[in-house]
Amino acid sequence: MSSIRLIAAAAVLAAALIVSPFAGSLYAIQGDNLYRIDPATGDWAALSATWQGTELLTSQGGMLFAIQGDTLYRINPTDGAWEPLSGTWQGANALTGGPAALYGAQGGAVYQANPADGSWESIPGDYVGTQFLAWSGGALMVFQNDALYRTDPATGAYEQMPSSYAGTTAVAGTADALYVIQQGTLYVVDPVSGSFQAAGGGFDDVTVMAAVDGWVYVVIGDVLHRVNPADGSTQALTSTWQGTSAMTALP
Repeated sequence: MSSIRLIAAAAVLAAALIVSPFAGSLYAIQGDNLYRIDPATGDWAALSATWQGTELLTSQGGMLFAIQGDTLYRINPTDGAWEPLSGTWQGANALTGGPAALYGAQGGAVYQANPADGSWESIPGDYVGTQFLAWSGGALMVFQNDALYRTDPATGAYEQMPSSYAGTTAVAGTADALYVIQQGTLYVVDPVSGSFQAAGGGFDDVTVMAAVDGWVYVVIGDVLHRVNPADGSTQALTSTWQGTSAMTALP
C-alpha cells in the first residue's frame, strides 16, 4: 500500500418510510475516495483519496478502520486523517469491529487486532473457508463454508446457527440484528437463536451493505437505497455510487 488519504463525505438522507432519529453516519469507499454519508438525505461529502482497491472497511470505538493491501489503517471519521497501524494483512478477506477489538479473516485464521496499535493475535479455532465476519448480539458471527456460527472469540467456542448461507453476498451486524443478503433476498437474522425472516427481494447484485438507526443501506446499480428491514420496502437516495467497494456505519 502506498501513501493513503481519506475523503470524508457528509451526506444527508431523506426519511419517508418511518420516523427515525438518524443519529449515525454511513461511510463508503468508491474508486479512490472515502465518503461520509448522512443517513437522512443521501447527500455526501468527500474527505481524502488513495483508497483505490480497498474492500474492507469497518467501525469500532468511534473510529473507522480499513485494510488496503498489506496494511491496517485507523481513520478519523470527522476529517479523514489516517494512520497505519500494522502490516502483514495481505489477502485478508473479512473485517469487523467488536466492543473492544477488531477481527480480520486471513489465510484460514481469524485475528483479533488491538484498535489502538494494530497488534494482533489469532483467536482459537479453524477458520478455513471464512467468507464474512460481523459483530452482532454480543458475539462474533462467522460465515464459513456457507454456514453461520455464533462464536466467542476469547475461547473459540461456537454454535452453528440454523440454515445454509450459500449464495450470501453481503452482511451487516448491529447490536440486536444480523442482516444478510442471500441469493437476492434480504434476511433479518436473530444473532442469538439464529431464527430468520425474509424481508424482501430485489437485491441480486448487492455486495455492500451497512445498517444504522434501524435502517439498512445498500447500493443497487449506481443508486444508494435505504431499506426498511421490517418489510423490505426501499427508497432511492443519491446516485452515482457505481463501483462502491466497501460500506460501513458509525452509530
